[in-house]
Order: sequence, then C-alpha cells, then structure tokens
Amino acid sequence: LRGDEQLLRQLFNNLISNAVRYGLPAGAIHVAAGTAEGGVEVVFSNDSRPIPAAERARFFDRFYRGDPAHGRQVEGSGLGLSLAREIARAHGGELALLAGPITQVRLRLWLPAG
Repeated sequence: LRGDEQLLRQLFNNLISNAVRYGLPAGAIHVAAGTAEGGVEVVFSNDSRPIPAAERARFFDRFYRGDPAHGRQVEGSGLGLSLAREIARAHGGELALLAGPITQVRLRLWLPAG
C-alpha cells in the first residue's frame, strides 16, 4: 500500500474515534483487515443505537450529525466521515457504509495495492 502516512493515520483515527464516540458504552468495536480485489480492505464495525435508513443515507454528508448526536455531550463538527471518505478517494480507494442491522455501523475501507 502506498499513500500519505499522515492522511492515512487521520483516516484511521477518524473511523476508530467515531466508533468509540458514537458506539454503545458497553458495545463491541471490531476492526478486520485483509487483501481484497487488488488492494487492502479494512472493515470497521461497532454496536450503536438504532440508526434509521434516512440517517444512514446521510452518513458521509459534510456537517451532518444525527439528531441523538446533538443531544449527547460529544464533540465534533460532522466532518470526520466525509473527510475520511475523501482521504480514501485521494488514495484511489473508497469508504462505504455496509448494509447490516440497524444497531450496528459497518464501514468498509478499500485502498488499492501500491
């Protein structure tokens, strides 16, 4: 894998920080990595409050934070996931929200082999 080390650190930090901030207090966080489709795949998953389809559709929108996130004492501007996706794209990759239970967030990061 070739890429900008600082940007890739920021991408991973954003995804893991979001899982910690917005996951359930006693919920699980999983990170699994491997090779896939000519590149590297990393799947981040965490238990969460139920997230309806309308909110999931806006996951990567800049400045968007779901309503419950506004009521919690969670810092952030709503830029983390959109920035993480742009970093992935700048490296020729992609970051996507995977389908799954509404009580779980699963994000797939794919970056091309360098």
